[in-house]
Formats: sequence, structure tokens, C-alpha cells
Amino acid sequence: MENNRWLVHQRPSTSLWKRVLIMVGLGLVIQLPPTILLALHNHRHFDRLTWSILSVYLVAFVLIILLALKVYRTYDRHVHRPQGFGKRLKWVIGGYVAILIGEGFLSRLNYLLYHETSTANNNNIAQLMGNNPVTVITMGLTAVILTPIAEELIFRGALMNLFFKDNSVVWQVILSGLVFGSEHASTNPVSFFIYVYLGMVLAVVYVKSGDIKNSMLLHALNNLIAMMVLLNGIH
Repeated sequence: MENNRWLVHQRPSTSLWKRVLIMVGLGLVIQLPPTILLALHNHRHFDRLTWSILSVYLVAFVLIILLALKVYRTYDRHVHRPQGFGKRLKWVIGGYVAILIGEGFLSRLNYLLYHETSTANNNNIAQLMGNNPVTVITMGLTAVILTPIAEELIFRGALMNLFFKDNSVVWQVILSGLVFGSEHASTNPVSFFIYVYLGMVLAVVYVKSGDIKNSMLLHALNNLIAMMVLLNGIH
């Protein structure tokens, strides 16, 4: 076997329970930043206390990213392929078209069956931001920059390398979608599957393109457009 950087890495031998605990830990810590941001709910100006809370929020996010990156690099075993701008663009645009089609159908189904025009997760985000400029700016920036990096490293980079054999791509994609969906608030099965489907599309882009940066960019694009829609609804 040729020895170069694009070949698959060997995963260290780790017990199943340890891998499960690693994933549970990552799934819990990614919920920490939004909890910290709740402390800014009644702070509408950038005063000293606000900056202190924001500092804790950002430091927590960075530490989570570094932790997830370490796990990803330790267990990474997918083939890495060189990517040009054109190829990245095709994966991102193609992935977003798939998201639009699938989520459009599921959102319509959610409305027909449960009369919901928005998911509980989006409602929670809108409520967290409110009309508070501090949380609007903070959530807007982190949702497009830090959240895609952290969540892709956890739910694609770590999760898809921690479990199953190298040739079990379908099961990796399904597991990634299910865990990703469980991390987002839902009130019914269709709402839940909206996030499962999103996670599965991101997983396919990651594993098929051979570069986690592509799923990060797709995730960032999806969040950017979602935030624009939410902000338009708030204001």
C-alpha cells in the first residue's frame, strides 16, 4: 500500500464503551455555549458584564472545537482527497440543493400533519435572540462560523470515525443523522426527521467528498440562510 497523506488512517484500538462515552461527552459539551448565552438574555448593551459572558462563551466554543478536533484526528480513518475550489463548490452547492429539496418536502409535511411552520429548534433560537442586539450579533456570527466547525467535527468527524467498519458508509450516515437530529429540539417525528435528513446530507458530503471542510462549508451556508430568515422574522 502506498504511503501518502491521502490514504486512510489506522484507528486506534479502543473499547466500545470508551467510544460511546467520548461521543456522549461531545454531545453534552456542544450544548454548553447556548446555555451560557442565556445569561445575556437581559443584557442589551455591550457593558463589562456582557463582554465577560461573551468571553466565557467564545472560550467554551474554542475549547469544544479543539477537543473535537483532537478526537477527529485520533480516530480519522476516511480517505482524504485533494480539493480544488471548483470541486468544493460543486459539493457545497449540490449538497444545499439536496437540503432544499428534502427539507422543503418535510417542512410541507410538517405543516400538513402538525400545522407547524417552524421547528421547535428554530423557535428556541428566535426566542433566545429576541430583539436583543447582543444575542442577535453573537448568535448570527457563531451560527455561521463556530457552530458549523464544532458540529461537523463532532457529528461527522468524530462520530463517523468512532463506530462501524470502514465499508459501512450507509450505517455511518444514518447514525450521524440520528444523533444530529437528537441534538436539536423537535416536537414531532417529522420535525425530528428534518434534522436527521440535514445531518445525513452533511454526512454524505463529508464521506463522499473526502474532506470535512466541505461539510463545514455546506453547514455554514445552510446556517447563514437560516439565520437570515430568522432575523427577517424577528424584525
